[in-house]
Amino acid sequence: MTIPVLYYVRANSRLYDLIRAQAPAEYEMMFLESDDPAERAEKLERAEVILVGGGRLDEASIAAAPNLRLVLHQGVGYHDTVAIKDLRDRQIPLAITPGGTSEGVSEHALMMMLATGRRLPALDRSVREGHWWSSTYRAESRGLKGATVGIIGLGRIGKQVARRLAPFEVAEVLYHDLEQIDPAVERELGVRRVSRDELLSACDFVTLHVPLTDATHHMIDATALARMKDGAILINCARGPVVSEPDLLDALRSGKLGGAGLDVFEVEPIGGPSPFGAFHNVVLTPHNAPGTRDVMIGKFRDMFDNADRFYRGEKLVEKVDL
Repeated sequence: MTIPVLYYVRANSRLYDLIRAQAPAEYEMMFLESDDPAERAEKLERAEVILVGGGRLDEASIAAAPNLRLVLHQGVGYHDTVAIKDLRDRQIPLAITPGGTSEGVSEHALMMMLATGRRLPALDRSVREGHWWSSTYRAESRGLKGATVGIIGLGRIGKQVARRLAPFEVAEVLYHDLEQIDPAVERELGVRRVSRDELLSACDFVTLHVPLTDATHHMIDATALARMKDGAILINCARGPVVSEPDLLDALRSGKLGGAGLDVFEVEPIGGPSPFGAFHNVVLTPHNAPGTRDVMIGKFRDMFDNADRFYRGEKLVEKVDL
């Protein structure tokens, strides 16, 4: 007997081949080959297990999956990607897959800090176009050594960012989180807890690592941006709506901010050229912070291991309390 499993993200053949290579023989993998609603409906109708990634498993999709028994999230940010109430009403379990996310996103956040601070996209583009802007950005670019870095959200990912900052000889790492972290962990990470306003006003780099909830929606708005240090750099590898994009655009146009690194956006996928693309001090990536080959292999192994547990009647790892 085979178990129909739907990967609920439209991707390319290389990723599909990678997933197939991790899937045990008893799982019949189904992939979305087009944006045709009929194809999606047919595969939802058959699926017993759905693997959720960058798209949203909404109320209509869950209703269209009568055989659905298990949902596994490719990452950790299920709050805005899964219709929780509908799973709860049907008693369909959900589990997240944190393995690799912390490492992948924290590396990406540091890359964004360095690339934005050093104006990497503009310099790369200039050389590709035959220009030699060796001195163009020297007076405005900056590195991490001696900088004060702020982490908003010191969970799994925020902690990994703090660990990776240590070799760069930053002046200080501040953090803001609703929960007080164990003082021993604070000492290990070399971080100090402050209010959000103090963090915003003191830091040269601010990186966001919070889930999208009612409390964090537009957490970074015009008021928060005005509190930030002149010339500071904002990094968002969390969720797009945590930042008000119109307010961020205003802060970049005015010169208040020294730059921004954005892996996530208020509307995804973006429907055309991004308005942020006009800025030489902005780095943009398409919501792929944790998406390295090694991370993805580990994630799919973990997801299939969890599916095996479910079908053996064992306790799921990282099950979400619905």
